[in-house]
Amino acid sequence: MTAVFNFLMIAGAIQGFLFNIATFFSRKKIEKTVLFLNLFVFFLSLNNLQSWLIDKGFVSSHAYWQSFTIPWYVLIVPMYYAFLISYLEIERKRWTFILMSVGIFLIEFLTRSWITYLVYDGVWESKRLATYNIMEDMLTLSYSLFLYFKAYRILYIYQGLQSPILSFDNLNWLKRFMALGGLVFVLWILAIFLNLTEWVEQPYSFYPLRLGSSILIYWVGYQAFFRYVVVKDRILLRGVIRDNRAKSGKGGVNQLQNLEDIQKKANAFKEVQTYILTEQRYLDPFLSLENLSREIGTSTSSLSKLVNAYSKGNFSDYINTFRVEEAKKLLSHPDYGAYTIVAIGLECGFNSKSTFYSAFKKFTGKTPTQFRAEHS
Repeated sequence: MTAVFNFLMIAGAIQGFLFNIATFFSRKKIEKTVLFLNLFVFFLSLNNLQSWLIDKGFVSSHAYWQSFTIPWYVLIVPMYYAFLISYLEIERKRWTFILMSVGIFLIEFLTRSWITYLVYDGVWESKRLATYNIMEDMLTLSYSLFLYFKAYRILYIYQGLQSPILSFDNLNWLKRFMALGGLVFVLWILAIFLNLTEWVEQPYSFYPLRLGSSILIYWVGYQAFFRYVVVKDRILLRGVIRDNRAKSGKGGVNQLQNLEDIQKKANAFKEVQTYILTEQRYLDPFLSLENLSREIGTSTSSLSKLVNAYSKGNFSDYINTFRVEEAKKLLSHPDYGAYTIVAIGLECGFNSKSTFYSAFKKFTGKTPTQFRAEHS
């Protein structure tokens, strides 16, 4: 069982470091939000790596270094909190908590160095170091819980602050992130309790906590970062696409009175298309025949007949052609080579990856991946 715990712990740490390396090599620009997320994973991985090295006896044979540990865990939750408020773009005080956290880290580092030296030099008994370890654990746990509950309030209570990001993300993945973090806190409290009561000796009392933190690294490396990258790409792409609209002007149809009254249906169809293009209505993933007919002031049946007659397809195919054309521009442009294909598809008006791939294949005969590869 010990071997299994150690394997999962070191495997989690390695994945965390690989996650950091892959992130920095795959992004041309490292945004602050990406940096904070990576620092969260980095310090979590460092903490697990240090524990694994100590348990396996790979540290220096010198008695001082066998008793000394660097309190990396102090910086884990502050990095998550900084990531959250940076991602939601709702608070500018993140540096206050970062500086405070660095200060606590340095105080604990220097205090631990001093106490370890006194124990090693024989001035104090080793029990004093064990007592300090518990006190440091409780202090760090208290501070980390304080930041955790601040993050919880932002996600669950102050939901009005999240409006800038909600058009891109429903935040469910962040709430799952918080739930996993809550589980790790429970395991942390359990470890402190076991150490206080001495029911389980160290390092075994910390094994559940280390396992929980390893699982958190696995989850962040897969779900959280993938979701984050897609959302951030969508935010940047939306700015690019809206800029194109601003450059082309906002003219077009205000309200079509009644398509039945227009003698030349070809002209009516052209006006509808002008409205769709100038207002970029095709970028709306919830656009429907009913919605569009209300906007231009005609009946659903009249609009349907017009689209079927002049677009050589149904309404869904007609709108998807514009979405595919928008996606082709972004996929073939070198400036957007670092953006994910999924983010491009969603920001061009498709409501899912599968719908995007299906429509793109239908109108181009190629998948978005093939198209990008041919035009890169």
